[in-house]
Amino acid sequence: MTKLNKKIIIVDDHQIVLDGLMLLLSKIENVDVLQGFTNPKEALTFLEYNTVDIVITDLSMPEMSGLILTERIKAGNKNTKVIALTMHNDVKSIKSMVQLGADGYILKNTDFDVLQSALETVISGQQYFGTEILEAIVNDFKPSVELDGKKINLSRRELGILELIAKGMTTDSIAEQLFISKHTVNSHRRNLNVKLGVSRPAELISKAKSLGLI
Repeated sequence: MTKLNKKIIIVDDHQIVLDGLMLLLSKIENVDVLQGFTNPKEALTFLEYNTVDIVITDLSMPEMSGLILTERIKAGNKNTKVIALTMHNDVKSIKSMVQLGADGYILKNTDFDVLQSALETVISGQQYFGTEILEAIVNDFKPSVELDGKKINLSRRELGILELIAKGMTTDSIAEQLFISKHTVNSHRRNLNVKLGVSRPAELISKAKSLGLI
């Protein structure tokens, strides 16, 4: 018996992004990209008269947010899966999409292989959340300290890097040990400096010790 292709539509208010996604997804077997929409309202109208298996949508769009779009899709098309493809990696957006019933959440800067894997996972009936998304959710359960009367939240990754800095490890060494890029390590170091109000490694270590972080 021939396996029916999954029917997909894409919603993104940037035409060049939409065109690129349609081209890429058309190369995946067992997938039919029916149409792309820059206006979420037009996508909803299309869904009223057509059967669609999966909707891939951005979150920030002028006519209607991806959150509202997802809510309306799930309310009227319970069998339609929704995958968020966005630049928003904040926990609030992620949680909101999950609560609305989204079946997947990945970032736009991901590789095509990840997008394909997300599609295959959702098609199989499971949910898919990219590595960065899972890390953001985990980091939401993060410890906090009081600094000058203000509550400062530190992610577990930041605490781990802070401990390695205190041990005298270089950015290159930290990146190698944690299997992350030097750019990511430097980004965490900058965040730590800003959060703790310091500018040099020695100050960072001293302040971290005074706060009982290391």
